[in-house]
Amino acid sequence: MNVRFVEPLQYSWRWAREELFHPFDLGKWLVLGFAAWLAYLFHGGGYNYKGTFGPERNVGDFRHVTRAAGHAVNAILDRFFAHPVAGTLILLGGLLALALLLGLLWVSSRGKFVFLDDVVRNRAEIVEPWKRLGHLGDSLFLWRLGFGAVSVLVAVVLMGSFVGGAVLFAAGDRLSFVGLILASFGGLLVVVTGIALVCVALWTENFVVPMMYRFDLGVLEAWHHFLPWLRRYLVHFILFILWVFLLAVGLVTAVVLIGLMTCCIGLILVALPYVGTVILLPVWVTYRMLGPAFLAQFDPSFSLVPVEPAGHGEPAVAEGEG
Repeated sequence: MNVRFVEPLQYSWRWAREELFHPFDLGKWLVLGFAAWLAYLFHGGGYNYKGTFGPERNVGDFRHVTRAAGHAVNAILDRFFAHPVAGTLILLGGLLALALLLGLLWVSSRGKFVFLDDVVRNRAEIVEPWKRLGHLGDSLFLWRLGFGAVSVLVAVVLMGSFVGGAVLFAAGDRLSFVGLILASFGGLLVVVTGIALVCVALWTENFVVPMMYRFDLGVLEAWHHFLPWLRRYLVHFILFILWVFLLAVGLVTAVVLIGLMTCCIGLILVALPYVGTVILLPVWVTYRMLGPAFLAQFDPSFSLVPVEPAGHGEPAVAEGEG
């Protein structure tokens, strides 16, 4: 099968252009931008952290870091028991923050289907698709919650193996070789597992969510439907992830350059919640249609919009009405 990457992108961009500029409707942009903002609450922003384990630290600092961490934990426990009221308030604040995080995750899960429905139907609605597709959003929320919990657990275990090996290596003497092997193996597992988790998350976003929407399936049923295609065309779906990453790098570069040309005013606007989503709405609409357009090559029934008949033995790329 001749799997294409550029053509689905071109199709998705044409879809976004027709939907947003023919004709241009500011009210539609604002509502559709709000739907996109809800859908991608957890996809924006980022920061770089340079702390204790930064490149300026040497191996001998691990022993000091371990002792400092132990002292910090003891100090926190001592303060909690010495001031139970303040400690309780801090604990309640943490629980409130966790509840807020779960609420945003639920809203984002439902928002993904609201935005997808609006893009496919070329309209700007919030309440109606929120209610009609709520069962799909709830299913996705439970899956994301479980996936996130498993990811955190795996990360803690693997990082523990890496840090433990590093501490043993820093201890020197007979334990250094064992620590080096453990740290190297743990570090490799962290990288490989991280890449795998990112792939699963992006495959869910680009292929499983559209399948849920297309066939009215729960998330596990949609994954069961997608897995045979993933196993058969694993290389192509991995290349799709690399393609999306390359496009993201190009987009970030362009935004930074434009922001610098506008004396950073553009960067400030793009960084603002909701405002940045509205400004980059053509990008979000294109991205939302890219996965389904790519998937439609393997089977036209996966298309979310009417498709043109494919040639004999060739996959179809969905073509929508302008």
